[in-house]
Amino acid sequence: MIYVSSACVKQNKISTIIKQLVEHGIKNIELSGGTDYYSELINDLKELKNIYHLNYVCHAYFPPPKVPFVVNLASCNDKIYQQSIKHYVQCIEMMKYLQINVLSIHAGFLVEIHTDEIGKKLSCYTIYDEKKAYERFCMAYEYIAKLCAKNNINLYLENNVLSAENYQAFQNQNYMMMTDFTSILEMKKQLAFNLLLDLGHLHVSCKTLRLDYSKECQKLKEYVRWIHISENNGILDEHKPLVENSKILKEFYKLYYPSTHITLEISGNAEDILSSIQLLKVVDFKEQNHDNE
Repeated sequence: MIYVSSACVKQNKISTIIKQLVEHGIKNIELSGGTDYYSELINDLKELKNIYHLNYVCHAYFPPPKVPFVVNLASCNDKIYQQSIKHYVQCIEMMKYLQINVLSIHAGFLVEIHTDEIGKKLSCYTIYDEKKAYERFCMAYEYIAKLCAKNNINLYLENNVLSAENYQAFQNQNYMMMTDFTSILEMKKQLAFNLLLDLGHLHVSCKTLRLDYSKECQKLKEYVRWIHISENNGILDEHKPLVENSKILKEFYKLYYPSTHITLEISGNAEDILSSIQLLKVVDFKEQNHDNE
């Protein structure tokens, strides 16, 4: 099944985004970051779901908090750590009310990230103790996983992106959890989780770490349970519309199998979103032809 991220449309209000997506026939929507808090948000989501028979899943920085902050379940700053756990507790309560049964979250960061640094070059003023950060992340994840299991919510964990400029800023140290096959498998040794593989994140990380993108995708194939997809230049996580015959799309076709769910995570207009969806649907044709050979 193909979902479209609410982050594909740049608006402050989630209800405005959903109405725009519905206008173009999109009813499978991943609720994600990029919008502002307002008091009627959850009621609006329920009303729109009922009117248009929508399918929601929930991702990371949603619902938006009243006071913005960067969610980090690996934080060694007690305030951020507790805020991050509380965010997902509130998120699960919202999901119960809206009858949403899929939640995906990001792996942690070993540095303190400020709200104005998201997707940009990071400052390196606060670097956490790696062992303590991993212990905190695992404890928080397991707590959230138990809450999800109790409420029949499927939980997924997404790989992070490591850009060249951040790698260089930290003297070629990787302070992002789960950026490549090796670090994802290291986390697998500590946690049982369903992998959400962001192909755009992996593309940038492979370029930064000088890894073979195709080989990394192949090694991760057996672990993938959900896919996020968008295009980029391998330097920055640009969230560009999909391009026919691109490296990322070719790897997606190899990774896909019928039980894998997909979220389109691009920034663009309605035409970009619809054309990208069509490129994702090509895989169904490819699979049918393969079965008939």
